[in-house]
Amino acid sequence: MTKRLLQPAVAATVVLAAAVGCSTTPGPEHHATDRVVLVAVPGGLAASSLRHGPFQELNGRAIGFSHDELGAGLAATHIGARTAPAAGTDVASATLDEQCWGDMARARERLFTALPRPDAPPQETVSATAMYYRVIAGDARGEFVVLSLLADTPQARARGGLSRVDATMRWSGQDWQLRVPLPRPSVHPDTTGYRLLGPTP
Repeated sequence: MTKRLLQPAVAATVVLAAAVGCSTTPGPEHHATDRVVLVAVPGGLAASSLRHGPFQELNGRAIGFSHDELGAGLAATHIGARTAPAAGTDVASATLDEQCWGDMARARERLFTALPRPDAPPQETVSATAMYYRVIAGDARGEFVVLSLLADTPQARARGGLSRVDATMRWSGQDWQLRVPLPRPSVHPDTTGYRLLGPTP
């Protein structure tokens, strides 16, 4: 039951509202390019920024993120969503091939066993109203960083908190990759120690 209620939020769960330090007061254009918005993508919701990515979309995949905390967080959102069964076989398989690392055999097994049968009833839609993040290990300007992501969903709230998943990101080939399979989501009590990524527009 927990998996069914929270799994779509995992794909959508995302990160980072890291502020970019400046020696002068940022102007309106600076704020506009740094602004993070949550958007619908194959598999769920993801976070996007003009300044930090994604900078390109190709065959259902999102490509190109900045080499910093915000870029890693945005990448986790987009890549995670697109590896979910709701993204569809073609998008999920291509995303696993091109933008993921780790136990690929297990990730593929989890994907294909979770794909709905043609005669299966439609699954309940889980929609996050806000997302939060914090860095729990590593350095986002280096090779690895681990992010803890929260999604505020009605289903998780009914269970006493928010949907949490931790994502390990690797900088490789001038872009971020996501370690798979993602851990099962859990219920986290509150947002203490987390930063707001952004509400759903």
